[in-house]
Amino acid sequence: MTSLATDSAAAVRPSSRLAGRSVFVTGANGFIGRALCARLRALGAQVAGVDLVADPDHNVVGGDVTTPDRWQSALAGVDTVVHTAALLGAAHPLEKSREVNVIGTSRVLSAAIEAGVSRFVHISSVAAYGFDFPDGVDETHPVQVNGDVYTDTKVNSEAVVLARHAAGEIDVTVIRPGDVWGPGSIWVRVPIAEMLKPTGFPLPNGGDGVFSPVHIDNFVDGMVLALHSGDASGQIFTLTDGAGVRCGDFFGRLAEMSGGTIRTLPMVIAAPLADVLGGLLRRLGQSSDLSAGAMLLLNRPGTYSIEKAREILGYEPLVSIDEGMDRVRAWARETGLIDR
Repeated sequence: MTSLATDSAAAVRPSSRLAGRSVFVTGANGFIGRALCARLRALGAQVAGVDLVADPDHNVVGGDVTTPDRWQSALAGVDTVVHTAALLGAAHPLEKSREVNVIGTSRVLSAAIEAGVSRFVHISSVAAYGFDFPDGVDETHPVQVNGDVYTDTKVNSEAVVLARHAAGEIDVTVIRPGDVWGPGSIWVRVPIAEMLKPTGFPLPNGGDGVFSPVHIDNFVDGMVLALHSGDASGQIFTLTDGAGVRCGDFFGRLAEMSGGTIRTLPMVIAAPLADVLGGLLRRLGQSSDLSAGAMLLLNRPGTYSIEKAREILGYEPLVSIDEGMDRVRAWARETGLIDR
């Protein structure tokens, strides 16, 4: 792990004009989708998308990625599809997650190919590396399934899109973001909400696991560079803020600003307990990501290299953890998540 301080003196936010490009984003109403669409529009691209709920003001049609035939006409004239739509975490059963994350990806990809789309950018996750990997792992390291729903479906979705690229049917780029954070993100909203409950936010092994954040602005910077680069075709890129942070330190800052509580347990207790409690909550009809996989995610042994993205894309994370936390604090106060 290293410091997340960013030397931005020589770094400049990507501003490549995308005039003349037509980009279609799945999951366009999501945290990543909204931020990406806004930046692409600002850079001159024609942007449309699909999500479960339509948003005509932002050219987003209503639809499901598992049934693209119902909205495939919206792909007419599109040159690039960015596929962000996915089910996250353990809140959904394997069958449902596979239907959306793997089968849905395959169907969107087929729809794009049939519509004559030339480029497909697939948002995967660093979860594809599993939970046990060498510190500083890079894109040459084998991915691995491990029984975690999200990990396994992301590994399989990558195989789907890379196979179509290898067959010469469409140019594919795979992006593996780290833990995407920022105002309104799941990595801010959920921990603070849990911290404010009497039970507190659970962290295994004293919070010594490694968190690998990527601020939403840094992530969108990397996406712009990948969309603009001809060298990104057929490539996989990991995007993070450039360093790992001890979980206790990252989430400790959220606890400090919210006045919330963090609870820690040894991993041998935290993992099975999370599985039992999470399973019970889901059976009672409550959405919960509590699982052994969630505890393993918060107990990772290291972080990920972004050297490939730096070398090929010119990627450089600009938003430091200090600046990012200041933005989160301001947002949380404005929305009433924490006291002013």
